[in-house]
Amino acid sequence: MIDRDDPFGRAMGLRQMMDRLLEDAFVMPRQGGDGGGPALDVYEEDDTLVVEAHVSGFKPDDLAINVEQGVLTISGQAKAEQERKERNYLVRELRAGRFSRSLRLPATYDADACTARIEDGVLRLAFPKSEAAKPRRIEIGGGQQAMVSGQGGETPRQS
Repeated sequence: MIDRDDPFGRAMGLRQMMDRLLEDAFVMPRQGGDGGGPALDVYEEDDTLVVEAHVSGFKPDDLAINVEQGVLTISGQAKAEQERKERNYLVRELRAGRFSRSLRLPATYDADACTARIEDGVLRLAFPKSEAAKPRRIEIGGGQQAMVSGQGGETPRQS
């Protein structure tokens, strides 16, 4: 329901819908077990695309990272600790099962030169910008003529 006394209420809803639409176009929906998976941060830093996945509690052997046809997929297996009968659990939120998160990488980044590391529960993937996508300065050359300014205008001078 729209409150007619709040002219910005409708605009905020539209903005939230647009944010969601753009996110869904770039980051593919979560798949697997309970629909959960690591939260992702994706940003550019200088000439590098950085993807950070919050994988607290996972070992590198529990994760698989693949890039196929420009789509990065991070998947893994969360192993649950055995429930102990001698404990009286009040809350047990430890998840178990498989997850998979995918996102399309911009074509300007080189997946073959990617580096990966895990630090403090965060998987950090760094994709450098491909050399072909970096801006280049093109020098003008090849001609032997130079322009010389004079009082009567510019006249070409042969070297």
